[in-house]
Amino acid sequence: MSVTVEQEAYEMPADNKKVMLKIDDVHLHSCGVFSNVYKGDLREPYAKKIAIKKSWPEKGERNFEFIFLTGRERSKHKNVIQMIFAFSHNYDNKVCESYVFDYMPNTLAEVIRQKLTDMDIRLYTWQMFAGLKYLEEHKVVHRDLKPVNILVDHDTALLKISDFGSAKIIVKGKANNFYQVTRFYRPPELLQKAMEYSATVDAWSAGCILAEMVKRHVVFPGRDSAHQMKLYCRCFGAPNEQEIKAMRGERLDQELWKFTRGYGLQRLVTEITPEQLQFLKRILVYTPEKRLRGKELLQDPFFRPLFKAGAVRQNGQKISDVITQADYKKACENEDASACRLAQLAKTDTKDQGIPNCEKSNSYENVVTRRSTLIPKEQKMAREIKSKEDNSNDDRRLGSSEDRKSENEAKKKRSTEVASAGKRSDQSSSTGVGKKSVMKSLMQHITSRHHDAHQE
Repeated sequence: MSVTVEQEAYEMPADNKKVMLKIDDVHLHSCGVFSNVYKGDLREPYAKKIAIKKSWPEKGERNFEFIFLTGRERSKHKNVIQMIFAFSHNYDNKVCESYVFDYMPNTLAEVIRQKLTDMDIRLYTWQMFAGLKYLEEHKVVHRDLKPVNILVDHDTALLKISDFGSAKIIVKGKANNFYQVTRFYRPPELLQKAMEYSATVDAWSAGCILAEMVKRHVVFPGRDSAHQMKLYCRCFGAPNEQEIKAMRGERLDQELWKFTRGYGLQRLVTEITPEQLQFLKRILVYTPEKRLRGKELLQDPFFRPLFKAGAVRQNGQKISDVITQADYKKACENEDASACRLAQLAKTDTKDQGIPNCEKSNSYENVVTRRSTLIPKEQKMAREIKSKEDNSNDDRRLGSSEDRKSENEAKKKRSTEVASAGKRSDQSSSTGVGKKSVMKSLMQHITSRHHDAHQE
């Protein structure tokens, strides 16, 4: 089903400017536990392909993803997804919030299954770390970096980091939740339950993604946290006392001490070149602060082929069309984020009034930002179930035969849990679509698909 929509929205960055959107060919693109994504063709106020992310946050709650993506009081970055419009609607005490982004046709997970050229691997890696440098300058840690959360337009080679649902402002000396990052990309310090960490966790994940671009499959497919750490120790050897101390986590399991020397990354990624191997050896290290990242990484000789005069991709596209001189200069400068913005985001105990409803006269200037810290029980259960499903899907994609029987049993159990969680969620949410507004048939379709997703 596709429809044409006229919708009043706020233009981002949030400056209280209302615009009328006219969108053609709106249809469901993908759906998840907490949101659905729609694709459409924006006709007014200008023409471009867009994606609309619709979510149903708990009343009065504002997650960090929205706060960051509004782009208030910070410059944009071409390698980080940016919200361009926002609007909301109320349905029987339930709020449907809509975020509009530039449409990106692929995820890196899809592109990786192809055989990437050496130039494209360098090109995507440079952009990924350029985006991470920008986040670190703003004290933001993504905490769920993986190929499916990285959007790309493979025709133009543009890359954007997306999905900030797990992201957080990290303050030195303050404890954080260690159960973050999808297992296959989770750094060793989080596996060891470290509660103090930094942007270096994203650097480890990015290193795993680079290795995956070369191998075209997940490199460390751990079955659980203990097995994930075992895979690291097999590859790199067990961490020594100094490295364990630097990770600030729990003591290493006695069983892992036997891996005094790892067999090396080249055994897992047989396609890796000597240059790629040496580069990754400086990223995938146990001591977090020794991981190569930021300005030093972006200026590394590994990327020299990108910046040679006349460098082109296999399709003939100039590299300078993707990474301009201005991009390179900006990435290699030491830029500090807005002190005002950091102070604003650091607040954790204020109320948030949400997106101004387009039918009201609320102003963004009256919105006080908040980082949501409390998750309803049903949502928390659904999130854990979804995480388990994602990991099991990756196992099946890899064709792993280990623990097949137990995996099937776990799958049946998860299906029962999903159905149960979905029923509880439906009991606590609205089943109607409320009064008709300018969204008309689109909003009816969106609401029904949201409830269908829970039932499935």
